[in-house]
Amino acid sequence: MKNSDLALAINTKFSKQSTITSKELVSFLSNLLPDLTTNTIVWKINQLKSEHFIYQSGRGTYTFDFKPEFNIEINLKTKRVYNKTKTFIPSQLVAWDTEMLDSIIEKENNKRAVFLLAQKDHLTELFNQMQLFSKPAFLEPNHEIIQRYILPQNDVILLYPLISETPTQNNGDYTLLTLEGILVNAWLLSENYLKPIGYSIEEIFKCAFKKYNVNKNKLLRYATRRDQRKKIEQLIQTIDNE
Repeated sequence: MKNSDLALAINTKFSKQSTITSKELVSFLSNLLPDLTTNTIVWKINQLKSEHFIYQSGRGTYTFDFKPEFNIEINLKTKRVYNKTKTFIPSQLVAWDTEMLDSIIEKENNKRAVFLLAQKDHLTELFNQMQLFSKPAFLEPNHEIIQRYILPQNDVILLYPLISETPTQNNGDYTLLTLEGILVNAWLLSENYLKPIGYSIEEIFKCAFKKYNVNKNKLLRYATRRDQRKKIEQLIQTIDNE
């Protein structure tokens, strides 16, 4: 069977699914092509990928819709904050900002925040060193602090602990959250901070999944680390059903 015909058969079988697991794909092809060994079927799947009939959307998951990776751009202001602060602590410093959310939803917000993540043992040291900055910095602000002091500001720096297994990527000299890390952290901040300044977490997730290749497995693993897997999974399910 030609690969084009094979792709058509797969598409017909899984037409109601946005993604297909490796297990589902191997099982279907084993029934469709019973004379082939499992190794040959895996080789056929790799052929379908290389010929762009299917696309890998995560570990062990495939889709027919090509979506690019989210190209995270770090703006000049965030670079300056990062460069000033990375020498204050000996451990890893990770950054992201609200302009990355603006890029996802293709809207601009007049309020801006840079988020810095570092090991919890070094957060206080980092915070103390930043008190001479012109921009106000806040260390793990609670709901009351956000309401009283942060929401009125147009440009702030917020410090939070860096959790193990946080998905990060290097962009030149800068360590940033991946798209999956941005989505989970945005979820955590949505009710107290992002929603009051005009962001919709539902819109952020919908746009991210519609426009980019989101590694759902990576996202849910990190969501589990942040004790948010069930709620985030429900949101993703809602998006898939639309």
